[in-house]
Amino acid sequence: MKLVKDLRRYHNPVFNRFEWNEPSFVYVVVYRMARKIREMPNCFFPIKVLLNIIVVPIYAFFSIFMGISIPRGAQIGAGLRIYHFGGIVINPKAIIGENFSIHQEVTIGVKNSYFDQVIIGDNCTIGAGAKVLGNIKIGNNVTIGANAVVMCDVPDNSIAVGVPCRIIEKKNKTYDPNRGPFN
Repeated sequence: MKLVKDLRRYHNPVFNRFEWNEPSFVYVVVYRMARKIREMPNCFFPIKVLLNIIVVPIYAFFSIFMGISIPRGAQIGAGLRIYHFGGIVINPKAIIGENFSIHQEVTIGVKNSYFDQVIIGDNCTIGAGAKVLGNIKIGNNVTIGANAVVMCDVPDNSIAVGVPCRIIEKKNKTYDPNRGPFN
């Protein structure tokens, strides 16, 4: 279950405790509920409508309150971790892999057309203030640095930094979810 893997990412291995003081985990729970309702088959239409009446206002409240805009159309794999919520905007057409970490003030959006689609692989981290724009693909095990502007494809096992981004190959290409993406 995706939600269980998401919540495991909020475990702090240094202090061996769950990060209850990071309220973004509430948003992740609400996003997963809203996304699951959206994915329900139409044969459950009356139940789907009833659940939407309950969950969508809660989802909208937390989106406004926390400053996070992740539409239910965005496909995000298990292991989502939001650090320092606020100012996060993700295009509804985005497809994001597992173990995705995102920091505050990040935009994953369009460059030229509403139909632009960003595809992000597994084990990726996007630093504070970064912008990922256009119809591009970000590979697996990629770190996008703070305030980087990415408008081109980024290969696996890379780091993207700067404006416009410069791509650097990672020295250590393994990912340990307990240590984070910067090992």
